[in-house]
Amino acid sequence: LWDAIEQGHYPEYEFGVQMIEEEQEFDFDFDILDPTKLWPEETVPVKIIGKMTLNRNVDNFFAETEQVAFCPANIVPGIDFSNDPLLQGRLFSYEDTQLTRLGGPNFREIPINRPVAPVHNNQRDGMHRMTINPGVVSYFPNSLANGSPMPAAGEEGGFVHYAEKIDARIIRGRSESFRDFFSQATLFWNSMSVSEKEHIVDAFHFEAGSVKDKTIKQRVVDIFGNVSPDLARQIALGIGANPPAQTAGSAMTDASPALSQENTIKTPMTRKVAILIENGFCAKSVTQMMGALKGAGVASDLVSSRMGMIQAKDGAQMEAAKDFTTADTVMVVFYLP
Repeated sequence: LWDAIEQGHYPEYEFGVQMIEEEQEFDFDFDILDPTKLWPEETVPVKIIGKMTLNRNVDNFFAETEQVAFCPANIVPGIDFSNDPLLQGRLFSYEDTQLTRLGGPNFREIPINRPVAPVHNNQRDGMHRMTINPGVVSYFPNSLANGSPMPAAGEEGGFVHYAEKIDARIIRGRSESFRDFFSQATLFWNSMSVSEKEHIVDAFHFEAGSVKDKTIKQRVVDIFGNVSPDLARQIALGIGANPPAQTAGSAMTDASPALSQENTIKTPMTRKVAILIENGFCAKSVTQMMGALKGAGVASDLVSSRMGMIQAKDGAQMEAAKDFTTADTVMVVFYLP
């Protein structure tokens, strides 16, 4: 990714949202606020509202990446928070985390977190305070500073919470649909390609196979019987357990093609290829390949058993900037000319 951006092949991502009308909240067979459930794109289509382009690498990883203080409580006017219990917890916990992780309450004054617009509020002092505030008041309302600083009204661009109208009892509880633990797991399994299903089975062979207790292994297999009897049988076969007694599985028969990586956009752009060369390689083939890769937006590295100039069979020389020890191990393709 870094190399692609440096070479001007800027990755682009479409930014989409899933939205429903308020009156549709209870129209689905799953709890829309259950963080363990997804909204199938075939049921609630994604609306593309923008595009994100990665067009610059950071100058300093620590200053611009490690010190970033993400906080879901920071929103722009026009949206507000849902009753999602996971989101509600994070509205508090992310802020609390930054207090410890970034050394106190003034993490917003670190350059990468500093607001673009000037801030004029009553926050004062604390560890690592950068701003020097004049005046004798730090509270509102006040008479000594004519009430300043004061919250901005909505007409002045201040934040105004959405006035949600409800006609219900507010309780702390879970809907009945929350107890449907397996339908969407089956939906996910049904949506996978053959190769993706093989990866899933291999993953659970490793995870469940690492368990020492045979009774726990069997319980894992039995639970997967609720998702898919076929999946459970394949897991059982790999870890020495018995196929589940239950064969019915979930009643879910739908599939969501959007969940499969096979249905994503496939492009060679931003990929990286290692071209392996040694003395006697074909310089013409390497030059042609490097040109073709560059034209397709693919980065390439010349790699050899040693760094430095490597001589081709026609006498030409090319420089291997990396050897087998220093080259990146994560490459899409290895090309041997």
